[in-house]
Amino acid sequence: MWMRASRLRSAAVPLLGGTAAAALYGLHSSTQACFVGSPASCEKDDGQLMGRSTERLIPAASRKRIAIYGGSFNPITNAHLNVAAEIMHSKLADEVWITPCGRRPDKPGLKTSMVHRLVMCHLAVDTTFGSRFGVKVCDEEADKPQAMPSIVLMRTLAQKYPEADFMFACGADQIVRVKEWTAPGEPGFWDEVPDAGQEFFNETHFLLIERPGSELADSTLPPRCSLVSAALKARGSTMIETQLSSTEVRNRVRPPDDIVRHGLRKEVGFTPSKAWYDEAEGLVPPSVLGHIVRYGLYAREDDAFSAVRPG
Repeated sequence: MWMRASRLRSAAVPLLGGTAAAALYGLHSSTQACFVGSPASCEKDDGQLMGRSTERLIPAASRKRIAIYGGSFNPITNAHLNVAAEIMHSKLADEVWITPCGRRPDKPGLKTSMVHRLVMCHLAVDTTFGSRFGVKVCDEEADKPQAMPSIVLMRTLAQKYPEADFMFACGADQIVRVKEWTAPGEPGFWDEVPDAGQEFFNETHFLLIERPGSELADSTLPPRCSLVSAALKARGSTMIETQLSSTEVRNRVRPPDDIVRHGLRKEVGFTPSKAWYDEAEGLVPPSVLGHIVRYGLYAREDDAFSAVRPG
């Protein structure tokens, strides 16, 4: 697993040896940072990144409490970053690892590549939070053929990093469905976990993020759970809630009306431009929006260019 090892203010984000992200941004592989996954303090490494030394993470002496915050992050939004920040502010975790999932058979609409989604997560974290804030990016699923079942992910991380205590962050409304979750096997990567939902419910420490209007009955709560809002309240704070989804961001990316109205097609030479993304401004970090614009993500070109010219 690769973890953020230095504060990146550039687009250099290594993935699967560093070559994929390097290709995205035209960077030579020798400029890539060296990331390793560990809940840790830092030790200098010999590499160089944009004129600064990279830092290799090494295990800390004391056990860290690490919240795994998974999702598609297609794209990562300001709301996702707010959740990660509030988990940190609650003091329930020492670090939050934002973990984009791999390909999901249950979400055929998830067409944005893992490379793009992972790069956007790195850009968002590195341009939003200070260098000492414990929000990081985890790419445990980057080299997997599909998304890892949650129980497999958590067990894998616990085995890799026995010096850490892992928790699973999710919306409180999801907890009632956890027992129904399955964990089919992936040959060569992990075995099927029978009764995965019940086992996950029983063995995992959950950090629950309550959503407006949601009510939790004690009978639905897992044996080990913590409420982020309650922890914040105990510290004299009120949880800041943002109602924003990645779906809303994608839906706001659209070409100008005249392109659709006149049925201008790709062969005319029109390509997505910054103007297509105006309604997504302020919903994602500027660095993420810049990446989306640069690669024409979510532009719905098929809708924009498939119309037949009138008359």
